[in-house]
Amino acid sequence: MSDLLLIILACAAVNYLLRVVPFIIPIGDKLPPYVKRFLDYMPVAALGALILPGIITSFPDNPAAGIAGIAAAGLTSWLTGGLILPVFASIGTAWIVLQYFPI
Repeated sequence: MSDLLLIILACAAVNYLLRVVPFIIPIGDKLPPYVKRFLDYMPVAALGALILPGIITSFPDNPAAGIAGIAAAGLTSWLTGGLILPVFASIGTAWIVLQYFPI
C-alpha cells in the first residue's frame, strides 16, 4: 500500500471512532445542566463562525451590505421567528445597500 492510502485509511478510522464513541459510551444523562445548556448553543455558534466571515468578505467593495443583511436577518428573526422571512429580509437589505449606498 502506498503512504497516501495509509494516511487516508488512518484518517477514516479516527473519524469513525470519534463519531461512534458517543453511541458506545452514553454520558448525556450524567452531564451537569450548565454543560448541557452550553452544548445546546454549540451548533449555532459553529454555524455563526463558519458563515460570518463569508458574509463580511462577500462584498469586498461594500462590506456594509453584508453587515446590514446580518442585522436585518437578526431583527426579522427576533420579531417573527422562522427562517424564510429573515432570509428574504437579509437578501433585500443587502441588495438595497448595494444599489443605493455604494461606497
